[in-house]
Amino acid sequence: MKYRFLALLSIFCLSIGAQDLSRTMTVTAGTSMIIKSGTSLDASELNLKSTSDRFATVLDETGSVSSGTVVNYDRYVNVVGTSAGGGNDLISLPVKATGATFGDFLDYNRDGTATTANSEYMANSGTIYAFGPYSNVQKAYINYNAATDLAVSLERAVGYRAATNSGQTLRFTGTISTETETVSITTVDDYKWNSVGNPYPTYIDSQAFLTANESNLDPASTAIYAYNNGAGSGPGTIGDFTIINYLTNTSLNIAPGQGFLLANSGTTAHDINFTTAMRLFSGEDDFIAGRNDNVQQMLRLKAEHANADFATEIYFNNFSTQGLDPGYDAKLFGEASLSFSLFSHLVEDNEGASMAIQSLETLNEEVAIPLGLRVSEGEQVTFSIENSTLSSDIEVYLEDNLTNTFTLLNDGNYTFVANTEISGTGRFYLRLGNVTLSQIDNEVNSLNLYTANQKIVVKGQLLETTQVSVYDSLGRLVMGSSLETGSNANEIDATQLSTGIYIVKLTNGKQKLTKKVILK
Repeated sequence: MKYRFLALLSIFCLSIGAQDLSRTMTVTAGTSMIIKSGTSLDASELNLKSTSDRFATVLDETGSVSSGTVVNYDRYVNVVGTSAGGGNDLISLPVKATGATFGDFLDYNRDGTATTANSEYMANSGTIYAFGPYSNVQKAYINYNAATDLAVSLERAVGYRAATNSGQTLRFTGTISTETETVSITTVDDYKWNSVGNPYPTYIDSQAFLTANESNLDPASTAIYAYNNGAGSGPGTIGDFTIINYLTNTSLNIAPGQGFLLANSGTTAHDINFTTAMRLFSGEDDFIAGRNDNVQQMLRLKAEHANADFATEIYFNNFSTQGLDPGYDAKLFGEASLSFSLFSHLVEDNEGASMAIQSLETLNEEVAIPLGLRVSEGEQVTFSIENSTLSSDIEVYLEDNLTNTFTLLNDGNYTFVANTEISGTGRFYLRLGNVTLSQIDNEVNSLNLYTANQKIVVKGQLLETTQVSVYDSLGRLVMGSSLETGSNANEIDATQLSTGIYIVKLTNGKQKLTKKVILK
């Protein structure tokens, strides 16, 4: 199992009341312990164990664990590689010693022996270890080097990528935090992704975490992105990530020492807070009141070829709109690095964001959803409905704008061969409603137009050479351009124009689009 976002199953729960304990204690994997007010825990060692899917948890209500108690957490970390269920893990420090460094972490020994240091179990290539934080400068995880990075400090609430030689536990040594832990997330050159992690030896409530931090998260990505190395399945799992937001996987909570990805809001740094109120002792789901009482329907659409498959999800409910709904819509992570992917664009207020999950209002009338596909030339691709909870009277059509065909996916799949590389939206649309094929309007506009970074962006398959005309608010033509046939992604430099409202017209022999845009 590659990710540890689980509804906590307490195999055995230990509650320590007002008593003195003066011995070494071990809390086995799957056991939960709470240290209540009035308790004095003065053990010499407190050892917490874990397996691939079971974790010891200790909830210290008042910080009563003695400063002289050494707390060790042996945290399971996945095997390196992709064979036999392997892959990396995203982890964080469930306990930490003051001033702990990477060098200290390499030397931590399990069970007091001198031959089982973390360095013996961590995957490595010489002095390079499969352990390090995420860099949104490099857009990748860093691997620490024992030759140069031994003095680097390890921090609570930071997410680290790690891997072991054969699926083993790594030891963390230090103290249990009983206060709010804060980590800063940043944006570098419009790249917003950061890795953080649970700093407590307890599960934390994913919904409480999102609610407390949503104002500092990217509105299009107000979610927890839990890495699963492509081994996850089920609703809300897209590519290598299980997405937790207010809509999907709301019952999954964050395991002790679990790392995950977040997207920063805007261009300035923001603080992400983990509070003690988020900690969970029992295994019961802790939902935000009323959210799961809403009736919703879901469609999971899959595209596949001989070597890969990819899915995207569309939800319909009473608390979403056709525009951006923070906490309910979720962007696709790592789009540029994917050689094969499927996604959607927002039905309204589309600014070109590729959505892994799109949430729309309850389906009362026909809706057309732009689909994006990335696939290499020559691949045979098949679209199909992988999962659906839509009512039986809802018909789902896939429109291929290039071949001018509509396929009822309720009755069968749609297969085509990509004669050229496809990257973006414009060719395919998903059309849903309780209508028949004869009622579908074949004149649907296949182009999307928006502004970003002082540019006018046109996405969609251009069927002929297209004239672009830009008018100011007084109706004066202020700029013109021409786009070539066959292009499906165009950017027009608008730096010569002042900020304000403009009307943009696109025209060719087969397509027309007029839209008001705002240059900021």
